[in-house]
Amino acid sequence: MVLGMFLSQGVMAQEAGQPFSLGLRAHYGFLWPHRPSSWVLVEGHAPAFELFAERQVSGAQHWHHDYLMPSYGMGLLYSTMANPGRIGAGVGLKPFMFLPFVRGERSAFGIRLGWGIGYIVKAYDRRDNTKQIAIGSRINTAIQLMPEYRAQLGRWAVTAGVGIDHWSNGSFQLPNLGLNYLSIGVGAGYALAAADPASLRTLTDQREAPLREWSVVGAFGINETGSPLSGQYTVYSLSGQRSWGISRKSALSAGADLFNKGTLAVVNPELADEDRVALTQFGVHGGYALLFGKGELFLHMGVYVYTPAPDEAPVYQRIGIRYRTGRHLLWNMSLKSHYAVADHWEFGVGYRWD
Repeated sequence: MVLGMFLSQGVMAQEAGQPFSLGLRAHYGFLWPHRPSSWVLVEGHAPAFELFAERQVSGAQHWHHDYLMPSYGMGLLYSTMANPGRIGAGVGLKPFMFLPFVRGERSAFGIRLGWGIGYIVKAYDRRDNTKQIAIGSRINTAIQLMPEYRAQLGRWAVTAGVGIDHWSNGSFQLPNLGLNYLSIGVGAGYALAAADPASLRTLTDQREAPLREWSVVGAFGINETGSPLSGQYTVYSLSGQRSWGISRKSALSAGADLFNKGTLAVVNPELADEDRVALTQFGVHGGYALLFGKGELFLHMGVYVYTPAPDEAPVYQRIGIRYRTGRHLLWNMSLKSHYAVADHWEFGVGYRWD
C-alpha cells in the first residue's frame, strides 16, 4: 500500500533478467507489551508464517546503486498471537523493501521495511471483548522492521532475522495501544529463472542536483481520543518546510505546522463551546529523510509553540512518505504521534518549488 508508491516510480518497469523469487518464512515469537496494561494479552509464544514474492531492482536509477541494489516485493504474514480468545489472529499484507547495509558476492546484511494493511480477527468490543485493550478496529496498518542476513545458493536464497511486526489504526478508533509481535524468522526463496548479471545497468548519465526545495502540504485525517466511543472527529493540518539534501541518500528539513483537531474539545471540556478555529495548534519541526528518487521516507520531530489546551505531550513526531509527480506536486501519507501514542493519520497533497 505505502511502499507501493516507491515501487511505482519505475522500480517495477523494464526489469529484464531480474526474475521473481517465491518463498516461505517461518517466525516464532511472542507479543511484546510496550505498556504495562498490555500484559493481560500475553498468554505464551506464537508461531507465524509468511509467504512472499520478491525481486531485485534493475539498476536503472541512481538510488538503486546508492542503496547497494535493494530488493522489493510483497509479503503475506499470518500469526496466531497465542491468544485465540481475545485476539484470534493477526494478518498483514505488506509491500516491502530490503535495503542492504553491506553486500558481498553471495551474501548481504540489511533491513527489511514493510508497510501495508493488517487485519485483527477479534477487536475490542464493549460487551464481548473488553479485555482486548490494544486494538479497537479489525482493519489496521501493518508495519514490519526486520534486520536480516541473506545467503545466495544458486537460485536458492536463505534468510535469517529478528524482527517486529506492528498492528495499529493510528487512533482512528480507540483503543489503539497497538499489537507488537517480536520474533525470530528463518526462510527460503527460489528464483523462477536464473538471474542475468549482464542485465544490471551501470549508469553513466549525470545525476540530478542535490535536493533543495520549499514545500507546503495540506492534509486531512480522522481520530478518536479520550476513551473508546467518545466520537471520531476530523483533523486538518498545513505544513510548510525547507529541505536540504546532505548526501545522495538523505536530506534535512525545518518547518512549521498548523493542526486543527476536533478532539481537543472532547478532552478539554472548557473548549466545547468554542468555534472550530479556536482548536488550532501551531508547532515547529526539524526533520530527516531517506531519499529514493522521487520518493522519500521521512521523520519529523516537533514542538508545540501554541496550543489552546495541553495535548498528550508538548512534543510530537511524524513519520511517513512523500512522493513527487510532475514539476510541482507532492503527495503525502504520514502518521503523527506523541512519543509511542498515535494521534492521527495525515493524507494530503502539496506544492513544491526550488
